[in-house]
Amino acid sequence: MTRLQLDIKSELPKAIKWTNEHTKQLPFSISQAINASVQGSKFLAGSKQKSALNAAAGSMPRFLDKPKPQTAKGLRATAANKRTLASLITPKDKPWNRNRYISGNIFGGNRAPKPFEIALAAKSRGEIPRGSRFVPTGAIKPNQFGNISKSNLNKIINSIGTTNQRGQNIFVGKPVGGGRQPGVYRRERNGRLRPLFLTESQVTYTPRLQIVPVMQQKISTTFGPYLRYLLARNVRQALGN
Repeated sequence: MTRLQLDIKSELPKAIKWTNEHTKQLPFSISQAINASVQGSKFLAGSKQKSALNAAAGSMPRFLDKPKPQTAKGLRATAANKRTLASLITPKDKPWNRNRYISGNIFGGNRAPKPFEIALAAKSRGEIPRGSRFVPTGAIKPNQFGNISKSNLNKIINSIGTTNQRGQNIFVGKPVGGGRQPGVYRRERNGRLRPLFLTESQVTYTPRLQIVPVMQQKISTTFGPYLRYLLARNVRQALGN
């Protein structure tokens, strides 16, 4: 992820008498304010709802077409401490890695092959190069998020080379004759070939997920108030007030 900037000096409290205890408590207070701004804190009411992660999740439907809930909430953050004073925001990698999709839509660039594409290329027995991308043709109905479900993908992969009760056969490769593009085809009972996926050497993401400015804007509004409140509280507690 890209770096989000904070101007700590400008956010320090004004019109107070600065003491040695303020200096001592400043690093810890900064780390608390960073964590509260990025992901929320149980010590600050409402901070989770105002956090950068929550703002990013809420904004994803503005940039992506019907993202899955697991994608919208697919970011996590490391906790800052008084020695590092930094929080790293990255896509979650469990139970599945969201980095390829989220980072691809933030920064753009070539998309890496998906696991099902690697499996389909392997089924072609070398006819389709490993690393090829398989683009759906629209012949398979997508789910509510606009994707082909994992169960349907597995069904297709497991059906390759077999004939079902309706006399349909699915194969991976380049059909003989007709100049057809390599891909995944279903041979219907009447002998007609219907493409389910067509191959591309690469698929390029266009940068469209503008969540970094969303998170930057949210942090810029919460970090200062959090820092001033937490610093004052930590100084009071340290002095026994």
